[in-house]
Amino acid sequence: MKVWDNFVRVYHWSQVILIGSLWYTAEEGLMEWHFTFAYILMSLLCTRILWGIVGSDTAKFSHFVTSPKKAINYLADMKSGKFSQSVGHNPAGGYMVLCLIFLLALQLTTGLFSIDDIISEGPLASLVSYETSKLLTSIHHQAFEILLGLIGLHIATIVFYRIKGINLISPMVTGVANLTGKSPRMKNTTIAWAIFVVMLMLFYFLWADDIISYLF
Repeated sequence: MKVWDNFVRVYHWSQVILIGSLWYTAEEGLMEWHFTFAYILMSLLCTRILWGIVGSDTAKFSHFVTSPKKAINYLADMKSGKFSQSVGHNPAGGYMVLCLIFLLALQLTTGLFSIDDIISEGPLASLVSYETSKLLTSIHHQAFEILLGLIGLHIATIVFYRIKGINLISPMVTGVANLTGKSPRMKNTTIAWAIFVVMLMLFYFLWADDIISYLF
């Protein structure tokens, strides 16, 4: 059964690469690349949010964001030893996705207003006071620490499921899972990629001067 379309899969692995790249460029002070990678991730994240409204069944928030009671019951079943592979995100995993999206949005937004008092500042830092910029910079750093914790939990969960005989990585690579039942409806992802290109162009033109001055 096909459970993930190609946009969701590319978004997932691109997110992994870009977060790693953002961490590395920040640690090494390569702020020109840091901002460039941030614009790309911001474009992908905005597209993912829109795709969560109009996209394939398993990509939609309405498919995997359930009531807290369902998520709690799912975790209770896990505790009692009942494991099953869901079509898409499971009820508990859906809330993990929401947390990751929220933290990424917070991280990227606060980064636009950040300042390091040395050589670089976010493209919107001049629109707020110095004190506000410093506060948002602090939130930017703290949010990343929380994000790292959630990523660690996400990886640990994947390993835990693998030990229990459920492979969550393969479907995110191939898009196909060994499941039976009604297949979820897959949308034409050309729409998603068109949205991504529009978002990328929007962010490029909004901050083209910053990108050009950094790269050249």
